[in-house]
Amino acid sequence: MFESFVTGGVTPADRCIGPREVIAYFPRSFGKDGAGECVAHSYTFSVMGMTGGLYRASTKEIRMLLAAPASIDAFFEASTWAPPVREVRPQGMLGWLMKLSPVQVFEIDPDATPPHDRPPDRPHCDLEGVWHGLHFLFTGTAWKGDEPACYLILGGDEIGDADELGYSVLHALSPDKVQRFATFLRDLSREELEHRFDPARMTELAIDPEHWNHTDNGRRPFDELLVGFDALRAFIDATADADAGAVVYVT
Repeated sequence: MFESFVTGGVTPADRCIGPREVIAYFPRSFGKDGAGECVAHSYTFSVMGMTGGLYRASTKEIRMLLAAPASIDAFFEASTWAPPVREVRPQGMLGWLMKLSPVQVFEIDPDATPPHDRPPDRPHCDLEGVWHGLHFLFTGTAWKGDEPACYLILGGDEIGDADELGYSVLHALSPDKVQRFATFLRDLSREELEHRFDPARMTELAIDPEHWNHTDNGRRPFDELLVGFDALRAFIDATADADAGAVVYVT
């Protein structure tokens, strides 16, 4: 009587939630032979994907997070304003069918606006899709490495138990470590990074997201890593100039 499928992909955002499009085809009318016309309805829903990044943090904020790790979500939520989401409740046959399904459909509220008195967004470096690849380029490993090359995954002060807090990686880099990381990144050339890029080895080590041999319209995965590298270097340079630290996360 109908079919549904998912198309599209997760779009980059400051959060690890990204929209996907669901297109469901439902019959509009039927003849005696059961044939009929189908009408498509398009909706979006949110899915969780693995992502990583860094937020700038003052020394005082880092001390507070180390003392009270459970406050990490409040720290992140206060860092960037995001429009609220609301549940979509379709009318008619689609709505009736949705009531029989455990699937809930949500959309970003298009009418939402940031509050006028909100503080400025905290500087953030989103490394979705490239955090693990960059760590490999820096260290030649999947989960290890020497300081300061390993700072995207380890080497900082651990903020509580990452697993219990819902993270794969969660640690803080002091201002001194940010300075070391900045020097390390400045000394890396694009030629050196390309020399270290090894799709076969990255696939063997299951470096997320494991598509390192794929070329999309002439654009190589290495090109995406370079974009992420430039963003990371700019963020770390600015954070070092501000004499601040950083909170590193993977979730």
